[in-house]
Amino acid sequence: MPMTIFTLASFVTACLITVAASAQTIYKSVDQYGNVTYSDEPPTNATAEKLELKPLNTTPAITPAPAPAPSPPLVSPAPSPSPEPEATSPPKQASGYGLRLVTPKSEQRFGPAEKTLTVVMLTQRKLEPGLRFEVYIDGKVQETTDSNNVSIALSKALQGRRSVSAAVVDGAGNVIERTEERTIFVIRPAGHS
Repeated sequence: MPMTIFTLASFVTACLITVAASAQTIYKSVDQYGNVTYSDEPPTNATAEKLELKPLNTTPAITPAPAPAPSPPLVSPAPSPSPEPEATSPPKQASGYGLRLVTPKSEQRFGPAEKTLTVVMLTQRKLEPGLRFEVYIDGKVQETTDSNNVSIALSKALQGRRSVSAAVVDGAGNVIERTEERTIFVIRPAGHS
């Protein structure tokens, strides 16, 4: 009996979809055992009740807008090395790390209570062996590490407006990929280091 109900429900659903699409009449008949049958044609060997179904409300599918093309990673050209023979040039590493700074934020201020500048970098993939991160303050290497999280002690020497950036660098010191520079402000109290 449960199978009959399932079959009946499936059939009714199929009929409703067909009727909605073609706006036809359907027929309901009940046999001697109480089984209900629905059809788009009247049965030949039984009496059937003619049913008129109301049209179904439908909504057209929404087509999503295409995703914007990903922007290319910010890459600064590697500094030009002094001319050397081809045999001694290091092999070029593949870029595409998508290196970017998470912290510090642009225009961020570091007051006297803050003792460290935390630089957090993200990449789209793991660094290849032999590569490392370099963190720059005002274009000079401040830290070299294989970790993407660097803490730099803030001192009187760093007071004022500073630019912070980072890069992926190979073993020979060639910059593979560099982030944008962000401006920060370090405020130190007078007389403290």
